[in-house]
Amino acid sequence: AVLEVNHAPACDASSFARAMRETFAAAADAGLEPYRLQYDGSVADSGGAGHLTLGGPSPDASPFFVAPRLLPRLVRYLNRHPALSYWFCRFPGGCGQSPRTDEGTRETFAELELALARLDREASPDPSLLARTIAPFLVDPSGNPHRSELNVEKLWSDTLPGRGRLGLVEFRAFGMARSAEVLAARACLLRALAAMLSKVDVSHGLERWGDDLHDRFALPLHLRRDLMAVASDLASAGLALPPAVLDLLLADDARVVGCATIDGVTLEIEQAVEFWPLVGDVASQDGGGSRLVDASTVRLQLALRAADGARTSLHAWHVGAEGYAVRLQDEHDARGPIKVGAVRYRSFVPHVGLHPAIPALPQLRLTL
Repeated sequence: AVLEVNHAPACDASSFARAMRETFAAAADAGLEPYRLQYDGSVADSGGAGHLTLGGPSPDASPFFVAPRLLPRLVRYLNRHPALSYWFCRFPGGCGQSPRTDEGTRETFAELELALARLDREASPDPSLLARTIAPFLVDPSGNPHRSELNVEKLWSDTLPGRGRLGLVEFRAFGMARSAEVLAARACLLRALAAMLSKVDVSHGLERWGDDLHDRFALPLHLRRDLMAVASDLASAGLALPPAVLDLLLADDARVVGCATIDGVTLEIEQAVEFWPLVGDVASQDGGGSRLVDASTVRLQLALRAADGARTSLHAWHVGAEGYAVRLQDEHDARGPIKVGAVRYRSFVPHVGLHPAIPALPQLRLTL
């Protein structure tokens, strides 16, 4: 079971951090934890997510209305930086709780480009025009506006006064943070992005990622690299995140599966992002308490690097998984050259799911 906490607004990151420390302490006193364990013992978030909302002290003072270019720029920026969609949550993708604008249909994404271009021609779009132009694209593949990376149900609704016109935008691509400090660091990131994009557009249009979106950006290597690019944009805009905040954003020990060093070479295994498909009809499951997905697949990133102090060449080394060769690509990270690849496998056979003829691999055998 999950206990949901809707917290009162905070006027700045420091007061938000203090409030989160109090909330986490109260939860701990009640025997609650911000994480859960999967059936195989791996760590996951609590299941209730850790969504963050930005707005103003009043609807008129919302940053999305004071700076009407902010929301269109934010849509473009999130499109160009998949790390903001995938790094902070465990179940992303078109069937998850926070689909991106480019994880719907091809036709809809093409219309989004037109909608954003049309907004650019408006000198100062009012709240109604802003919401009516962008809201139809911030939905999941079934058209549900609640499940979207950006939820604008409380931004400005012509048909729902009061709670529908609060000038709020909810960021849903955030799983539950493991600590109050991590949650506060995420709030700092979003506030800095809003401040930057209210002044300058650094996204330069929409990107059509194609297969790269779910292939390349499933891997922690590329997500960390993309997140560092976001940090670089903020620094260039005079909004550099403090090193301690950036460390909190990048740290994720739960992804580490293990490592082994053999003859001067280290094999590092990390949990990668997996995109679980919905099973059955989307619309018929919307009225229930949960939706049925096939969560039986696991994706791992495999990285080879020279062990500390070793002068070993990586070119002669190869990795196999259950007798199949793993394709490795030459890459480079902050610690030096590496060879990186990935594997996907089925860890259990679901009662209802896809591919009934594919058996499970409860234990994956890797060969170095």
